[in-house]
Amino acid sequence: MDTGKSKKQNLSTNNIKSSILKMGAKTIFFDVNLAANDKKYLKITESRFTGEGNDRVRSSVVLFPENIEGFEKGLKEVVGYLN
Repeated sequence: MDTGKSKKQNLSTNNIKSSILKMGAKTIFFDVNLAANDKKYLKITESRFTGEGNDRVRSSVVLFPENIEGFEKGLKEVVGYLN
């Protein structure tokens, strides 16, 4: 029976490498993890304060190796417009 709820991808939390970028009230986490099928993936997470209550909102993007080249190409293309 389909309940209509979206299913989250079952990704392991086996961390291989992490890096943190702090930008005022925002923090960006770059984590290379190992999935249950031994496949590495990059998880980019933005964590930010929502207001005076010190609640945090987190948003993540998960990229597997086959997606990295396109992501990097797109990022370089748009970053070029910042100069």
